[in-house]
Amino acid sequence: MISIHASAVCRVLDGYTGQPLEGSSLGCTLDGVPCRPVSKPGGYLVLVNLAPGEHRLSLCCRGFQEEWVAFQADDGTRELDITMKPGAGYPFRQTITRLELTVEVEGVPAAGRQLWIAAEGQPQLKLAQTKAEAGESQLRLYAKGPEAAVPTGVYLIADGSHSEIVGLRALQEERGTLAAPLRYSHSRGKLLLPAQRYHTGADGRLTAVFQAAGVVQVYAEDTGLLASLTLEEGDNRQTIQL
Repeated sequence: MISIHASAVCRVLDGYTGQPLEGSSLGCTLDGVPCRPVSKPGGYLVLVNLAPGEHRLSLCCRGFQEEWVAFQADDGTRELDITMKPGAGYPFRQTITRLELTVEVEGVPAAGRQLWIAAEGQPQLKLAQTKAEAGESQLRLYAKGPEAAVPTGVYLIADGSHSEIVGLRALQEERGTLAAPLRYSHSRGKLLLPAQRYHTGADGRLTAVFQAAGVVQVYAEDTGLLASLTLEEGDNRQTIQL
């Protein structure tokens, strides 16, 4: 009997609209070798029977920038989220807000750095309990609007030096379930902002596109909250120092 183990389940979304991208439209490479994951409705890709250890999944799709994620395979099933970022040929149907961000270390472009960018706006999600303690994975959350409109996925808890990235796996009756326990404690009213992962190129730059102008938070897991940027409609160019 052939044993099949789901090593990783990856949900792939259009980072601009938030809608799923189906596997038939994606080109996939695992550890530098083309592969064909099992496609499931809703933008899910399933990688089976991977060898234990570190792996890198790269995805490409017409109209999007190439995106990748590194993960560790073991006896369990890893849950991954990938948001594909608009690139050349993306069919925008409205005026957009674009950020070209240059990341430097002592004036030198920081190539290959992973950052998270989280936009403030709708839907608004915030902590609704007096204090969420470090180590908790069940939170009371208040959504401004219907809970059904709040997507699961990756969020930034914007809390100064205690800001952190969390994975929201479910939200029902004001009870949110996280993919992993909190690293820090947070007080009532702290916002959870939908966040997307970006990687800088060889020139230290990345490009992010948003549906509306507003404030975005830039975060790195190794250094914390880096910047709060106010973006205007159209093209925006900013430089930050690590």
